[in-house]
Amino acid sequence: MSTRPWPRFVAESRSLVRLASPIILSQVAHVLMGLVDTVMAGQAGAVEQAVVGLGVALWMPVFIGLMSVVQAVSPVVAHHFGAGDAQGVVADTREGVWLAGWVSAIPFALMPFVGPLLTAAGIEATLAQKTSVFLWGIAFGLPAALVFRALAFYSASINHPKPMMFLAFLGLGINTFFNWVLIHGHFGFPAMGGAGCGWATGIGMWCGLIGLVWWTAVSRDYRPYYLWRGWTRPTWAGQKRLLRIGLPMGGAGLAEVAAFSSVAVLVGRFGAVQIAAHQVALNFAALIFMLPMGLSSALSIRVGQALGAGEVRRARFVAWTGIGVGLLIATVAIVPMILGRHEIAAVYSNDASVRQLAATLLLFAAFWQWFDATQVCAVGALRGYKVTFMPMLLMLVAFWGVGIPLGTWLGYRGWPGGEPMQVYGFWVGLVAGLVLVSIGLVAALQSVSRTWLEEHRLASAAQGEHA
Repeated sequence: MSTRPWPRFVAESRSLVRLASPIILSQVAHVLMGLVDTVMAGQAGAVEQAVVGLGVALWMPVFIGLMSVVQAVSPVVAHHFGAGDAQGVVADTREGVWLAGWVSAIPFALMPFVGPLLTAAGIEATLAQKTSVFLWGIAFGLPAALVFRALAFYSASINHPKPMMFLAFLGLGINTFFNWVLIHGHFGFPAMGGAGCGWATGIGMWCGLIGLVWWTAVSRDYRPYYLWRGWTRPTWAGQKRLLRIGLPMGGAGLAEVAAFSSVAVLVGRFGAVQIAAHQVALNFAALIFMLPMGLSSALSIRVGQALGAGEVRRARFVAWTGIGVGLLIATVAIVPMILGRHEIAAVYSNDASVRQLAATLLLFAAFWQWFDATQVCAVGALRGYKVTFMPMLLMLVAFWGVGIPLGTWLGYRGWPGGEPMQVYGFWVGLVAGLVLVSIGLVAALQSVSRTWLEEHRLASAAQGEHA
């Protein structure tokens, strides 16, 4: 490998993009499910689109939080892979599958609280009831989605990310078909409106899991790390090893996504138009966010593999290269978001009020791209170092100590002497949270990478003296 910075940056960027591209496309497919749900429900009216908006706002934080717990499989398996430990890869992947199974019970335990939560938020009774039906469909599919993710993290961490991409787009097609069936009531099914989108998503989740189990069972790529022969029971040591990394990851993911999604509930008192416009702008921003988020997953793997191989300097170089690439991606995304914001909003809704408000919110989303890319890439690199507790604390402080309180004040009261800013106030708070957390995570990565370098230097010096 060249010692000159620019050739090394280009070479590492290519490796990251090669690994990240299938991950990004798989995540794009999952976000497109939300887009398809929003668009297809929107054709049935603003109320049905609001059902999807509220449903997504409630289930997405839970899913991201639980998925992030399961994502502990990724850095653990990447370290084993970098060290050439095939037995460790298999053992900890199986532990991850068991972990995914345990945590999938949590959404069912939360369902009885949905109705009271929506009532307390001032959501109209019919809208709340339809949202509950939507969420039962999601709960049906979440066990499959979480086990799928455990297997997908295993596959990507041994440098085979393509299956998750192909199966994600298969799931998108299945979801779209069942949306059409269940929203409008084809083939004798009841016309469920927006609530049918939740059940369509649940069906797609189970189809994806079946496909990935089959793929990993028959493909030769998985022979050195084969999972499906001599299956083992979970161990407390293995579960604890994953939970030590995964619980803070889940807390960080929940803190961030809940901050964004909670706005849909907090603006619920302002009516269906503001809920729908928030969902439109947030869904498109999430679609763009899949680019740096996929890069973040690749960073976690590449940094973990380098550390597993004992290449501490390369791990640090990979981390900062990833942040540089993330900023380049964000810069490229900003211009079309600004120039095409009205056209983007028109794709989602045929309601003029929703389109106009969503186009304005997309300006906020364009501005925060740099900070969003920076923070998610820094999180990915820190996960490669198996550092997850500090990012969780930073997320909690930035979003729930500053962003949401500021947004709530501005949304309901406004600046001193001014009018309540409604949904705009909440988005100002989200931007403030992103700026703060990106600064904190970059500082944390700098500290952690320097500590690893120093410890490696001291260990090498001690070995030299001993020799």
